[in-house]
Amino acid sequence: MVAICGGENVRCAPYATFGTQRLSEHVLTALDGRNACLLSNHGSIGCGVDLAAALAMAQEVEHLAHTYLLARQLGEPLHLDHDEMQRVVEKFRSSYGQR
Repeated sequence: MVAICGGENVRCAPYATFGTQRLSEHVLTALDGRNACLLSNHGSIGCGVDLAAALAMAQEVEHLAHTYLLARQLGEPLHLDHDEMQRVVEKFRSSYGQR
């Protein structure tokens, strides 16, 4: 489900003080080509064509984070390799209605 965010991972923007130009630059870099990102020491951002879609994306990122945290309790989760993630991302773009 990571692919719903638009890439093979969910990027994390480096920390910067809230309300600063530096933080907005970090966020724009992390969101480049993506629908969501994490913000170090702040939270997450989800984007969508409207408020409902943005909220759904943010909720999906929260769900992914929770699932990953639970999986880490059992050891290192399996990570799909780059080629497989590219296939999954493309399927999300075409089959799941993601743009």
